[in-house]
Amino acid sequence: MLAVLTARATARVVTTIPELLLGGVLPTAGGGGKSGGAVCAAAPTGLDTDVNTIIGWAKWSVLSLLAIGFFVSVASLVWGRVSHHPRGARLGFDGLMVCVGGAILYAGGYAILTGITGSC
Repeated sequence: MLAVLTARATARVVTTIPELLLGGVLPTAGGGGKSGGAVCAAAPTGLDTDVNTIIGWAKWSVLSLLAIGFFVSVASLVWGRVSHHPRGARLGFDGLMVCVGGAILYAGGYAILTGITGSC
């Protein structure tokens, strides 16, 4: 009987030490913990279509601003090179690099956010 109690106590201590170290929350494969589970962001009932419309408008607005910034930066770069204006060419190149960086974040932003928050 003593061996059974000792085995149970030892097994309980082994599972309790990680709980104590992690504050009582054990991470699971689903991204949630033992005490909370996965939390998924969802629009309130009845607002699904409105939220999707707003997100769609935001995505298209950012994409159009990136395209406009790209073409303005290329025009500034060409104008600076043609007119031998080094500051205009530099500003055009800087704007072009900002647009390229923004496009990379725009394309990879969903993957970054999903990697941080997890998927439901």
